[in-house]
Amino acid sequence: MKPIFCTVVIPFRNEEKNLEILLPILSKAINEIKYNFEVILVDDLSFDNGVQVCELNANKFDNFKLLRLKERGGQSGAFKKGFQEAKGEYLIRMDADLQDNPMDLRLFVEKFEEGCDLVMGLRECRKHRRLFRVASLLYDLLIIIIFDTPLHSNSGSFVGFKTNLIKNIPWRKNDHRYLPLIAIKRGAQKIGEVIVRHNKRSFGYSKYNPLKKLIFGMPEVISFIFRLVNGKYNIKLK
Repeated sequence: MKPIFCTVVIPFRNEEKNLEILLPILSKAINEIKYNFEVILVDDLSFDNGVQVCELNANKFDNFKLLRLKERGGQSGAFKKGFQEAKGEYLIRMDADLQDNPMDLRLFVEKFEEGCDLVMGLRECRKHRRLFRVASLLYDLLIIIIFDTPLHSNSGSFVGFKTNLIKNIPWRKNDHRYLPLIAIKRGAQKIGEVIVRHNKRSFGYSKYNPLKKLIFGMPEVISFIFRLVNGKYNIKLK
């Protein structure tokens, strides 16, 4: 069987203390899996020492690469940049805030070995604030009602994809939230789920405002759904 080659894309902004802990654990995790990995770290104009932490680890560990945005792009802009540079047959997106556990990467690889095109990480015991969990539940309910997706949750941050399903999508603001739906729209056939650990944030602060998500989330979701059903994310045949 051909060895699996995965690209892990991690955006960050002002996550210095989290990155100091995350990157050595991540290196240990991928070395234990014994598959080919590359890690792409994308800086969204941090003003702490997160870039220096990444540069140090990029020199220390094999297959770590640092990219820096020239202007603020948010998570969507960072993922867009990382996905453009990705060489893996599979892509895994994860956060830099230590809430996603790198040791769970093996679960995604096992599903890829089974032939899955899309793998959603379901949080075992979610550590987000109550209002944030309510916003995510409402979003998941809306998506299930409209699309009847096979996923138990469509809002996880730890997600794996076959690269060709999400490469070269016409990115819009906050499209990183809808990547599983885009992958399904683009033809993901075999879809898997894994139970992943979810840790409480120890350093820094969340970039998400749950109240803002509740108020402005619905118009954004409706706008995305309109683009999706009208074929804006369809794979363009050359």
